[in-house]
Amino acid sequence: MRQSWFGRRKLWMAALALAICGCPGTRQAPPEPQDAPAALPLRLIVVDDPELGKAVQQQWQARAEGELEVRDLTSDEICDSRRKRLDADGVIYPSGLIGELAERGWIAPLSDDVLGMPEFARRDIFDHLRQREIVWGDHVLAVPLGSPPLMLIYRPDLLEKLEAKPPETWQQYATLCERLSKSRELLTDSQDEPSPWHAVAEPLGPGWASQILLARAAGYARHRSYFATLFDLSSMDPLIASPPFVKALEELAAAAKHGPPDSSELEPTDVWRLLRSGRCAMGLTWPTSADDFADVRPEASPESVSLAAAKLPASREAYHAGDGQWQAREATETGQVTLLGVAGRLGSVVKGSARSSAAASLMVRLSGAEWSRDVSPRSSATTLYRSSQMPDVKNWVGESFSAEAAAAYAELVQQSLRQTLTVDSIRIPGRIRYLAALDEAVHAALDGSRSPAECLAEAADQWRTITEEVGLENQRRAYWRSLGKNPP
Repeated sequence: MRQSWFGRRKLWMAALALAICGCPGTRQAPPEPQDAPAALPLRLIVVDDPELGKAVQQQWQARAEGELEVRDLTSDEICDSRRKRLDADGVIYPSGLIGELAERGWIAPLSDDVLGMPEFARRDIFDHLRQREIVWGDHVLAVPLGSPPLMLIYRPDLLEKLEAKPPETWQQYATLCERLSKSRELLTDSQDEPSPWHAVAEPLGPGWASQILLARAAGYARHRSYFATLFDLSSMDPLIASPPFVKALEELAAAAKHGPPDSSELEPTDVWRLLRSGRCAMGLTWPTSADDFADVRPEASPESVSLAAAKLPASREAYHAGDGQWQAREATETGQVTLLGVAGRLGSVVKGSARSSAAASLMVRLSGAEWSRDVSPRSSATTLYRSSQMPDVKNWVGESFSAEAAAAYAELVQQSLRQTLTVDSIRIPGRIRYLAALDEAVHAALDGSRSPAECLAEAADQWRTITEEVGLENQRRAYWRSLGKNPP
């Protein structure tokens, strides 16, 4: 009986094995095929730039597979303190907002594999964009889509009538503004010249008056011995009420008397339209062809109007904060100082995205040489940003520049973005609030209600309040990272 029980047990185990594995030499039928889950759409947020969002969507539909959802948001919506995350895989935004997004932990560093992709061609990107604007601390957090430095755009024909050249210093600029104003009848003798006509135009509207002041003050405030210009690195006390900024605001207010009466409402695109319509002799802005894509034509543009670009005027002296003295620049210094992050667009991968690889691929393609020629020019906030784009500079500047003037502009952009001395515009959290406070100071100085020194002292007090509300230590660390350094 005992042997019989073991025999039955062996037979039962063998039958069970055959049931599970099948007979030797046979295969199980493959499982019935099931529908693969549909691929999730790639989600992209575009900030303050609906036309750029449309261009991205068009390129994606023409060149890529899958679905792309593009959502437009404003800077105010992105920076709202109630917002806790970005519901997207990628985000395109004004370059000055990189600190806001980085310090909230919303954007992810780009991996070495992404940065090494042939399409990205990192060495092709202009120096300060590659080394500064896409960097936060010691991490690369973004790809560039173009960041125009402010330029002096002018009408060569009118300067030739006065036998004048583009000004090399801000003092020469002030003198030329006055000469142009006094020579209005000489310069507008053609019946084709529209009216009203202005000697100069500077964009002093909300969000821009502050940037123009910073650009004007950069040459005075950026001393070779210091790399921090807007805040004290240790205390985060603002430096905007110091002599270089006061001097710049005094000169800005004087020049505004020769410009349009509504200059406190103008944006860079408005100044560009005044120039290309022949209603202005020179202005602080950058060229853009975005209006051509949107079919916005200049009003009453004389056929003879042709424009050219020059770097912003330089300074032959700089303020030494430690000594509290003005010092002449050394013979090796040009006095040119570029304000970085005035406008521009960056693209980043949203941290925690389920489709981070696809988002990184999209960003690289948008920034790369092939897609960028069709995407970047659609935004009025961008310009060329790669050496390989220089032969195609007309894509960005349009027809108001001759081929020769356009090529010269491309060289100026490249030179400005490799300048030895630079100043970063506000890139830390609270950027919008800091710039708004500085806008108020500029507008108050234009009204003449208070002296430039008093206006800037009040703005400095507002900056201290903003810093305290955001968190002094948080802002100190962010400011170090905005300068491309890790805080001590």
